[in-house]
Amino acid sequence: MPALIDSLRIGGSFGLLAAAPTLLALSSVPQSGQAAVLFDPWLEHSALVAQVAESGADLVRFGGAPGVVVVDLPHDGPAALRRAGAWLVLDPVILGGCAADQPL
Repeated sequence: MPALIDSLRIGGSFGLLAAAPTLLALSSVPQSGQAAVLFDPWLEHSALVAQVAESGADLVRFGGAPGVVVVDLPHDGPAALRRAGAWLVLDPVILGGCAADQPL
């Protein structure tokens, strides 16, 4: 029984370490500069461009995952993106940094 408890503690510790970057990203929403934005992943690129334009943000690039774009935030910040349909607005290094650049 003690071996099982130790295994659970070790596994839980690794789980927390793996989740730390995501938790940090969710707690540090940028208010200015660039942000990675997650929209509905089933949208086509033209629909993503339309939603970014609706928010007043400037599209920098598409992310490597469906629905992810990196933008220069509008003057209203993340709130404008959320009004335009964004699901998440995160630090671009966390969500968009590891993704391969895709041309506009």
